[in-house]
Amino acid sequence: MPSVLNIATSGLLAFQKGLATTGHNIANASTEGYSRQEVRFGTRGGSPGEGGYVGDGVETTEVLRGYDAYLAKEYRNSTSAYHQFGVYSTMADRLDNLVAEQDRGLASQFERFFAAMQDVSNNPSSIPERQVFLGEASALAAQFRYLDDSLEALNDQVNEQLELMIDEINSIAIGITNLNEDISNAKAVVAGQDPNDLLDQRDKLLLSLGEKIGLVTSEQNDGVMNVIIGNGQPLVVGNRAESLSVGIGSFDPVHKEILFNRVNGGQTEVTDYLTGGAVQGLLNFRDGILNGARQQLGLLAMGVVETFNAQHRLGVDLNGVAGGDVFDPITVKVAENYKNAGSSSITAVVNDVSQVQPTDYRAYYDGTNWQLTNLLSGAVTQGAGPFDLDGLSIDISGVAIEGDEFLIRPNFRSASLVDMAMSAPADLAAAAPLKSADALTNTGSGTLASVAVTSTQDLPLVADITFTFNPDAGGAGVPGFNVTGGPGGVLLYDTATDFSGKTLTLAGYGDPSFVMSGVPETNDTFTLSGNAGGAGDNRNAMLLAGLQTKTTLLKSTASYQDMFATTVSDIGIQTRQSQQSLATQTVLNNQAEGAHKAKSGVNLDEEAANLLRYQQSYQAAAKVITVADEMFQALLNAFR
Repeated sequence: MPSVLNIATSGLLAFQKGLATTGHNIANASTEGYSRQEVRFGTRGGSPGEGGYVGDGVETTEVLRGYDAYLAKEYRNSTSAYHQFGVYSTMADRLDNLVAEQDRGLASQFERFFAAMQDVSNNPSSIPERQVFLGEASALAAQFRYLDDSLEALNDQVNEQLELMIDEINSIAIGITNLNEDISNAKAVVAGQDPNDLLDQRDKLLLSLGEKIGLVTSEQNDGVMNVIIGNGQPLVVGNRAESLSVGIGSFDPVHKEILFNRVNGGQTEVTDYLTGGAVQGLLNFRDGILNGARQQLGLLAMGVVETFNAQHRLGVDLNGVAGGDVFDPITVKVAENYKNAGSSSITAVVNDVSQVQPTDYRAYYDGTNWQLTNLLSGAVTQGAGPFDLDGLSIDISGVAIEGDEFLIRPNFRSASLVDMAMSAPADLAAAAPLKSADALTNTGSGTLASVAVTSTQDLPLVADITFTFNPDAGGAGVPGFNVTGGPGGVLLYDTATDFSGKTLTLAGYGDPSFVMSGVPETNDTFTLSGNAGGAGDNRNAMLLAGLQTKTTLLKSTASYQDMFATTVSDIGIQTRQSQQSLATQTVLNNQAEGAHKAKSGVNLDEEAANLLRYQQSYQAAAKVITVADEMFQALLNAFR
């Protein structure tokens, strides 16, 4: 027959565990990552006796933790996305504040630069105005360099944070393997029972790991948790942890890549395969908005240098000398993959900056042909080379081996190369190289004006070019001008239809264009001559000032200001989108956290009720022992 004393003792032991578990919950109510625990009781069966079976008491079957694998996974994934958007939004906001600076930014410096150029055009012979312009030009170059340096500093911040996070990831992976071993050993000691506190510690590490990188987990029967990242790389397998590292990029040593270190000593680049977490947020920022901003800023810098220099070279300075470069020319950078095995090399030059796009080009040799991929649009051009592509002339030499590749970078970091080539105010070419004159002996109303050159070929002129009106210049009854000097020949001009103004052009000698208007009489003459003494001439200065609004970039659709405004706008839009994504993810993460804590968190009111229940049950079991003792004493007294 079951002993009443044993039954009462089993109750005392069971309710003591209940009290201990409840106290453990209360003590850890504020412990991060702790999951509420609950004691489950079961009857100890019964023993046969007269009249039937009588129970043997109670036993503790298990101590469960308040845990739901699905809710924990959702919380971990949501936290990973939250940190991804959070890091991206923070970095994007820094970039937005940098490029959108109003008082000392690039946009305001452009205004001062062109205002100074306008002052030169208003007073082309004045040295002070020219000196001011050179100062503003130097400030513009410095502003370009400052902006690029600032963008490079953001890139450095990304690299530093990546290295810190990779170190943390490796440390967490080791911590998970240690807990895997402890959990496996603990389950072996008490078969079928979970070491709840150890499981909580591991879940806390997994959550911390998810903040930094996206992951997938799989649990083995012995309680060991395996962790997979990227496109299947096993970061944790049982009690063995692999590691990640930060390595230099194939083309750029400051463009860091994430490497997976294999157990055999090899490495696999996994940068493009990582998803989620702060690491992905940093990579998305660097390879997306930051790289795009640097490309656009570089194209703007390249465009300013190329177009301003080109127009300036079409003018004449105070010494009557053809204009030189205002800014140092910028060369196209071509980076070679350090793993190339062949002897090939690639060079590239800009032949039409209006067609250049804000992107890099990857050149890859497949064993037969070169494949040039526009990394912005994805368009592929294939052939043996050379190539004329998007305003670039790309030349290939040497012997290539399959797998060789290069990165052609017409714009990247071009802003860091903007610097002054001119220092003397008198060297500023404000005048045009050609001037026109109508002969004083002309009897008609014809006039030659609006002379503009488009090249420096055959300049300066060594002799005048004369245009003499002849009613039969193009044949009997076909009026025009006989051209002497220069290219010679005939230019047709019909006084009956062209009197309101006709644009005529010449080949060579600066490839000039000019407007002839009015009604010239026979033998009226007009001349183009060199402008060696154009001290008061402002025609080229006006053309230079006009570059402020002239559409010279992006296939002749955008001016300097348009280009920079587009850059600022793109960054602003992406920053706002990142903030909206973060706000949305914050709500989702709070919901996931709430659902997870509703299952796992400690409710002090509930624990207080359990404490009172277990206390009363314990006291009742103790009372049973007292009664059993009294019964036993009464039985003993009966035999005395």
